[in-house]
Amino acid sequence: MPEKIPEKSFKPKALKAAEEYFKNVHMAQEQHVIFNEFVKIVLKYISMEVLAAKGIGWRAVSKWQIEHKRDLLGLVDATPDERIKSIDQILKIVKDELVKILEDPNEKSLLDPAINDMMEYYKKEYAYR
Repeated sequence: MPEKIPEKSFKPKALKAAEEYFKNVHMAQEQHVIFNEFVKIVLKYISMEVLAAKGIGWRAVSKWQIEHKRDLLGLVDATPDERIKSIDQILKIVKDELVKILEDPNEKSLLDPAINDMMEYYKKEYAYR
């Protein structure tokens, strides 16, 4: 596994804003389980507060829901391919959100292992249920 990206690689104000963003979020139980697993994976690769990681993740989910005029809960009835495509779209937004708050945007490729690991985890554990 590559070396962890240090928290100082991210803009402190942006991390604090992400923490605040997540404080009032409510989600369904299954969403919560998957979401927490994604956060654990991210934190293996990136040093940051759990709440900041959750805020960044939920901001990505919210943007996806608005862009696609669809609730994340609707994925329960989707085909595995549709679920994988949707999660891939969300993870691209997660990466975009992280790149925006990197002190040095040239480090964006350092985020790829975390994004790829989350997608592989999702495919293995949830996509085909």
